[in-house]
Amino acid sequence: MAYRTAKRRLGYEIEIRPMTEADLGQMHQLSIGVGWPHRPEDWRLVMGVGQGFVACDAIGRALGSAMWWPFGDDFATVGMVITSPRLQAQGSGRQLMEVIFAQSGDRDLRLSATKAGYRLYRALGFEPIGRIFQHQGRNVQLPLPPPAMPGLRAAVPSDLASLIRLDTSAYGAPRDRVITALMEASVGTVIEREGEIAGFALCRPFGRGHVVGPIVAEDDEMAIALVAPHVEMHEGGFLRADTAQEQGRFGAFLESCGMTIYDSVTPMIRGRHHAPGGAARTFGLANQALG
Repeated sequence: MAYRTAKRRLGYEIEIRPMTEADLGQMHQLSIGVGWPHRPEDWRLVMGVGQGFVACDAIGRALGSAMWWPFGDDFATVGMVITSPRLQAQGSGRQLMEVIFAQSGDRDLRLSATKAGYRLYRALGFEPIGRIFQHQGRNVQLPLPPPAMPGLRAAVPSDLASLIRLDTSAYGAPRDRVITALMEASVGTVIEREGEIAGFALCRPFGRGHVVGPIVAEDDEMAIALVAPHVEMHEGGFLRADTAQEQGRFGAFLESCGMTIYDSVTPMIRGRHHAPGGAARTFGLANQALG
């Protein structure tokens, strides 16, 4: 079922329809076209836990995309918004977002705005709430052994329920499907205190190498302790972490490991801001789309 069809000045029609697994190849080509590092496997993960829409021409070629992920009844994130250069001036990005608005209902929405999309999102009622810094490096290594932290161990499958509860508290909304999918694709570290998990970090293949995220911790020291084993595991390789921590020991630690700031995006909200509900905070994003 097509959600919208519009005549364009370019002389052809654009149809917006639901995204399906059959679109995976075209979605990958779209992201390559805008310089994103996503592999088909990275697309498959986000498509498996969310809903998307594709803008197509009359012969079915994908020219744009947008996705959203519901986290409970009152909150969702929006991402993977891509429009081909020939459609950027034709309003297709706005049309894709309007379809998202219609599908997501009254939910509060959060997204990560690139410089190219910032003006559109402001016009659609999104407000900036800070910055997210993309740290990455091609030859990472620990400069010094991190201080030992009691309770640090590898994550195991039976930790899943605890990780979901902790992530819900730190993120401010339930992301059960996302954490479950990430756990299956990741190697994790946790810090356990008196039988309860107080922090965790998951690391999975992504893009040009691996990404660490989400990272949930109570403070910089805990975040560093959780991430350090992943840096050590991927020493000499490509590693990435996206964080809203602009200053402080955690950001300095990433820099010292060779994960310098490559780029930044602007987190934006439309509606209420969903804040953490406990001692733990999100130090590292799962990715810029999922938060």
